[in-house]
Amino acid sequence: MVLVSLVLLFCGADFPICTAHLSQDYTSVHYINNQYYVFWQDERFRLDEFTSAIFAARIAPDGTVIDADGKVIFNDSVFYGVDAAYDGDNFLAVFRNTC
Repeated sequence: MVLVSLVLLFCGADFPICTAHLSQDYTSVHYINNQYYVFWQDERFRLDEFTSAIFAARIAPDGTVIDADGKVIFNDSVFYGVDAAYDGDNFLAVFRNTC
């Protein structure tokens, strides 16, 4: 088992956003309405090579992780990364799956 932490570099100090087992990769970070929103591909529920999930977490400007280890927003056949956009009210997270 490999422990990989997502780390946001904040004012010269590191802190973990997610310390779950297996890999967390392909981050997308956005700063909106005085909060950071971090999205990533996560393998903690991995059953085979195609079952990564997408997680997200909010981080306060002072570095406080509001959603420790993130919240799952999609868990089925994620393949290669995530990106997100914000329209003023909602986020749209996009990724490639195995279809």
